[in-house]
Amino acid sequence: MLALALAATPFYDTKNGIPGCCRYHAGPIPFTFLEVLLVAAVGVGLVATRGRLPWRNHYTWPAVVFLAGATLDTWFTPNPSTGGAHQGQELAAGILKAYFLEPVLAGLVIAAFATTWRNARIMLAGLGLAGVYVAIANIWTVLMAFHHHTFDPYTPPVAIYNSANDVALFLVPLEAVAMAVGLWSRNQWERLAAAAFLLVTVPAVGLSYSKGGWLALIAVVLVVGAFHPWRKWLAMAVVVIPGIALGASSSVRKRLGAELTSSSNQVNTLGSRMRLWESALNMLIHKPIFGGGLRGFALALKPYQDQGYNEHLLYPHNLVLNFWTETGLVGLTGFLWIVWKVIRAIRYGLKDGPHSRLMSIGLLGALAAVGIHGMVDVPYFKNDLAVVWWALLGLQLGLAKGEGEARPV
Repeated sequence: MLALALAATPFYDTKNGIPGCCRYHAGPIPFTFLEVLLVAAVGVGLVATRGRLPWRNHYTWPAVVFLAGATLDTWFTPNPSTGGAHQGQELAAGILKAYFLEPVLAGLVIAAFATTWRNARIMLAGLGLAGVYVAIANIWTVLMAFHHHTFDPYTPPVAIYNSANDVALFLVPLEAVAMAVGLWSRNQWERLAAAAFLLVTVPAVGLSYSKGGWLALIAVVLVVGAFHPWRKWLAMAVVVIPGIALGASSSVRKRLGAELTSSSNQVNTLGSRMRLWESALNMLIHKPIFGGGLRGFALALKPYQDQGYNEHLLYPHNLVLNFWTETGLVGLTGFLWIVWKVIRAIRYGLKDGPHSRLMSIGLLGALAAVGIHGMVDVPYFKNDLAVVWWALLGLQLGLAKGEGEARPV
């Protein structure tokens, strides 16, 4: 059930090829097809693993602080001028449920099951199926655009998601784990499966024309490859392959060259990000404790936004600013604490058994991807991304407990 839920991570909106089946309501609170599967799996898992759930682990207190920040900000989110008096809080409660409570519980149950590589492998297969589906759908969409001469490198076509950047945000952390499996698994079939996954998903990231995704993928290769004897060849590949793509593709040159144009040009995303960040910081100066409230950034920003900012984005597209505006200083502290604990857990995991070490290297690469892409985008605040984040933490935690000693980290 957990593997099935993880395989369904892209299915949380009506643009997933199954119109009308993916969103429901329980009173004012919305929920999705993904949540139906995830809540069912977590519910069964909580019962099946009672007594074995790792409630006390090195993520417990950071996660409590993280959830406390998100919960507090459901009360401090602004209400829109139209709609019910508590519409802002109702929307925030839906976000709290889908982006925080359910993924954290899923990670906990995954950690309880993933104490053996057999179980961890089943759940990784679920994530792999989701990645392959996303990759194939988007590759086909881009190739059709090329075939019909409608491809635009500034706004590439996308399937499943609403933005081509979302393709890279979802796939690159999974590619970090697949690369670790391909390089360190002792099972030939596992290595072949990881290679097949990368052969499908890496072109999808390339065709997303996401500059943040490209940089994140380069970071993954360098970080994961740094532990392997082939690291010099892998480092050379991240220089040669992008160089070939830059020289051979005029659309790649156009996409990168857009950042050298005037910052007022709409295709210069870095210029628009700068104006967005200035606006967000101006708002946070006036609301430093609770930020804009959960799901409240767009409304809270209006009195403080820069005159040159004319977008209507839901988040400030920067990892630190995202958590600060959405969960306040409490939630931001919890998230940074979690990241610190992840790094320390990886340090110990590298000394554990072969599968714990493999997963630790993959998680380190995924963390690098989130950090690099998170400099200019939103690598957490989506149903699928939140589930993947906590699933990877749960897999690493479970394998560490299964193959090594429960070290205080």
